[in-house]
Amino acid sequence: MCDDFSQPRLKAADLEKLAKERLAELQGQGEELHPVVSRSRKLASHFWGSAWMRHLARCESGGLCLAPGRSLLRHGCVLDLKLAPGLICAKVSAEEIYDVRLEIAPLDGERTAALADSCRGHIGSLVSLLEGKLDSAVLERLCDADSGLLPEPADWRMGCTCPDWAEPCPHAAAAVYAAGVMIDADPALLFTLRAVDPALLLQGNLAEPSAFDADALASTFGIDIDTTL
Repeated sequence: MCDDFSQPRLKAADLEKLAKERLAELQGQGEELHPVVSRSRKLASHFWGSAWMRHLARCESGGLCLAPGRSLLRHGCVLDLKLAPGLICAKVSAEEIYDVRLEIAPLDGERTAALADSCRGHIGSLVSLLEGKLDSAVLERLCDADSGLLPEPADWRMGCTCPDWAEPCPHAAAAVYAAGVMIDADPALLFTLRAVDPALLLQGNLAEPSAFDADALASTFGIDIDTTL
């Protein structure tokens, strides 16, 4: 159960108004921001975004307090979110503007090898992987709460400039949900975040498992990956 101290202290209308004013002010100062907002009840409508949200729901049922983050996200309080391999950085508006830094432990070699082996011969294309159009058994393996692509609670290291003692604080929780919204729009970002080359899963071949090639992934999917956070 979430402690009341972790709940946003401002009314919803005030949160939204402040967020809009702060976003406009920062953009007016020339800051390059990537705001994230989603007012839909489900927050995601495609396979990998929905899988991320379901995984967060399981984490929350296990005791991780994330509900305040959904409220902040829906009221436009995530003013900026940047994603790189193993890292999410965000600016979240509440009583003040807080800087959030979320570090995610990379998949270890054994776990990555097991995923690649389970996918061997079952993924026809990168498009089918990103769209989640695979055999149910493969999808179940990729989304397994303990051994799949989605980060477990123990994988997260959460930091925020707010004075809240809770982990996660509402602002970090908002960034976690905002990442899911971005993944819903661009599933390649999940592989970026976990530092996994999707071509390894396509090929089922871990002959070269060492370095995550952000440039190759960006070129493949036509996205920009910031590795300088």
